[in-house]
Amino acid sequence: MVEKIKKLWDPWQSFYESPEEQRLIKERARVRQAMKAEYRKISRDPFTPSTGVTFDPAIQRWYSAKVTYSEYLTPNPKLGVIFTGVCAALGVFLFLTERSRNKTIAMIENGDLTYKERRFEYYMK
Repeated sequence: MVEKIKKLWDPWQSFYESPEEQRLIKERARVRQAMKAEYRKISRDPFTPSTGVTFDPAIQRWYSAKVTYSEYLTPNPKLGVIFTGVCAALGVFLFLTERSRNKTIAMIENGDLTYKERRFEYYMK
């Protein structure tokens, strides 16, 4: 029975990575765990004076990547469509708002809209 189970399940056929790649993955995980433990030890030590923020290279890389994202942004048709859509929506919104405002101000100046019928107290000219 044990021999049959061994033939059914071969761990080297279950993964896409070679044994060398799996060893490297485990090594990187071990290094990450050691770095996390070191960070926790430094940041939670009650006997060190407060010297500001504990430096973490991974967090620094994340912030740097977030700040410099525009350097890696390449123009493509999809971004052009998104930009055009946002600008068009903003333009339509501003056009409709201005048209409604101008109609209301014209009605107020002509006397068609009394003070009690107004929605707002103040209209800017």
